[in-house]
Amino acid sequence: MRVGFLLNHYAPHQVPHVAPLAFALSRFRQNWTVELLCSTEAERVFAEDIGGGYRGHSARVRMLETPPLTRLIDPLVRQVAFYRKRSVQSANIGIFAEFDALIVPEMTSLALRERPEMQGTKLIFTGHGAGDGYNQQVGMFDPRIDQFDLVMLPGTRILRELNALGRFQTTPYAIAGYPKLELNSARPNLFDNDRPTVLYNPTQNRLATSWHKFGTDVLDFFYASQDYNLIFAPHVLLFRRAWSRGARLPRRYRSTETVRIDKGSRASVDMSYLNAADIYLGDLSSQVYEFINQPRPCVFLDPIGVDHRSDPAFRSWSFGPVVRDIGDLKKALATSREQFESFHPLQQAARDENFAQAPQPASVRGAEIIAGFLETGEVAEQWR
Repeated sequence: MRVGFLLNHYAPHQVPHVAPLAFALSRFRQNWTVELLCSTEAERVFAEDIGGGYRGHSARVRMLETPPLTRLIDPLVRQVAFYRKRSVQSANIGIFAEFDALIVPEMTSLALRERPEMQGTKLIFTGHGAGDGYNQQVGMFDPRIDQFDLVMLPGTRILRELNALGRFQTTPYAIAGYPKLELNSARPNLFDNDRPTVLYNPTQNRLATSWHKFGTDVLDFFYASQDYNLIFAPHVLLFRRAWSRGARLPRRYRSTETVRIDKGSRASVDMSYLNAADIYLGDLSSQVYEFINQPRPCVFLDPIGVDHRSDPAFRSWSFGPVVRDIGDLKKALATSREQFESFHPLQQAARDENFAQAPQPASVRGAEIIAGFLETGEVAEQWR
């Protein structure tokens, strides 16, 4: 059996959602050919670094061809379209067709269905996040999810919400867990003081991001603060796709002894900042669920004035105070810590629903699911 794990983005944020599965599968089925197919050097290096934590794996990391013209024009074109992804798909269709299955973290790969060379290759979807998004047709909530041969879900919450939307009437699915949580959990020491550290992590979704309404006010607050450190690490696409997101960071904002500005390094996607923070400050990013895997204080910025209490798209806003006026931020930060015991049970319950809690790591669970499905064409009941 030949199984490929496709990483095809100009940012490496999808790597930790896929790579652990590849390394675990290569150990679980040692006679199979398992390859990680990377379209950028950043993806390759990140994947290989993750592989160092999976001793005895035999997965190969392989670079895909990116046409020279695509490399030249992508920095401009990617502001409005994912042209590069389609170009890489076309340039490497012969490689993809060699595999019995491709495991993919995003929807763009469904375009491979259109190619006759791919008719014998199964497409298995992992997603690359586990946020709310119930009323937004993106990621796991995209209706196209039913076009995959198998969908791997992080936990029971998303399964329940997708069932409510009528998904999985005929599409096989499995509750696989969340491999990204297996990354190094050590807390990095980023600041030379004993202040609590806040992570401000606005989403890149233009309709939901707090950046436009609150962003610079939040940064000004922390530059003036004598009480907190700040890590400003937005979604990696917020500023990389500045035209389509309408987001730019003024030059006056730079890292200091108490403020770290990071527009998209690996640390913003490899759990480093999530592990370093004492308080999460955000809006609707799925990273809040990664943060509460170890329950801690949270504060949320509401840029749209929504009644969130009865809306499942805003479930995460029950994890801490919600701010609608920047003048309330100081009080909300204090409240999130002083009243954390009242928020802790809500975070813990959400974590347990959001991520499959199993004796074995998610990568091992996922490897067993993939192997069983490819060998039998079915998903064992234990994974449902």
